[in-house]
Amino acid sequence: MKACIKTENGKVEMMDIPIPEPGSGEIVVKMSMCTVCGSDMHFLDEFANEMLAFAFPGCVRPEGLPMGHEAVGTVHAVGEGVKKFAEGERVISSCLIGCGVCHECVSVDHSQCSGGGRVLFGCQAEYYTIPFADQNTTKVPDSVSDEHAILASDIMSTGFGAIERGEARLGSSVAIFAQGPVGLMATAGARALGCGLIIGVDTMDDRLEVSKKFGANVTINAKDEDAVTKIMALTGGGVDVAVEAVGTQATFEAATRAVRRGGVVSSVGVYGLTPQLSMPTMAPSFLHRKVVTTLCPSGADRMEYLVRLLEYGDLNLEPLFTHKMKLDEMGKAYDLFRDKTDGVLKIAITP
Repeated sequence: MKACIKTENGKVEMMDIPIPEPGSGEIVVKMSMCTVCGSDMHFLDEFANEMLAFAFPGCVRPEGLPMGHEAVGTVHAVGEGVKKFAEGERVISSCLIGCGVCHECVSVDHSQCSGGGRVLFGCQAEYYTIPFADQNTTKVPDSVSDEHAILASDIMSTGFGAIERGEARLGSSVAIFAQGPVGLMATAGARALGCGLIIGVDTMDDRLEVSKKFGANVTINAKDEDAVTKIMALTGGGVDVAVEAVGTQATFEAATRAVRRGGVVSSVGVYGLTPQLSMPTMAPSFLHRKVVTTLCPSGADRMEYLVRLLEYGDLNLEPLFTHKMKLDEMGKAYDLFRDKTDGVLKIAITP
């Protein structure tokens, strides 16, 4: 089969490798659509394969790291012990795999697994393997498109999770700093969950235009004006929830300054090689605020709720997909996504 492999920092190659065989508790899925995620860029550009092999034992092949953790497809083969899935069924899997039985999986979230969970690597290939399949995989009804289903496996859950963990209520005011794919999902999540004033902040006009389509009432280009000053003027004291959705010191600090007293800063950005974050300790950005951080909420139950929302709710998230490419073009897809040119947000990649 064809698979996208990271051979060294910043470089991927398409290689022919054997189609995997499912082990106990695993299924092998034939990919119908995959995509590139911001987290993929961190894995590709910032962390050597040796470091990734240490962090995720067994995931790095001799050729390098199999790339990709967002995909949708049909079950190709079923391993021993799998009870919920059969060949031919259309499925998605959590981008973060949990064992389903450890303390963290049971009491917190599958994304916090201490029982063998990890990132789902290898989805940018004709076939990929899902470990702990019963705990991490969800069937997709025919009425839900590949574009919608693939979002439920990662960034929809992450963006919506930022709003949920931020304790937003009906009518809450929300500011989302960065309107890339995850930030746009937070914007859509705030609208879907019944928030009131929704403010999208970015430095790219094309992304701010999409933000309006996904539910923002007001957009602010932080390159042209001070976002915090405008948010304070609009709200008379700050938003109820400020979401940081890109992973920089500047946006994190801005979020802490834009939230009202007693409000919540909800951070879902991936900070990559940023060793630490800081925030001003003088009012008004520090006193009596809550700061929460969230990985992608994961597990079969979580995805089933999201798939139902996509099936029955009034959501159209497909405009997030701005480009279509073939699997053989993965190198070009990574270059496009890294450079953020041509209005790219998400790329629908098919075999």
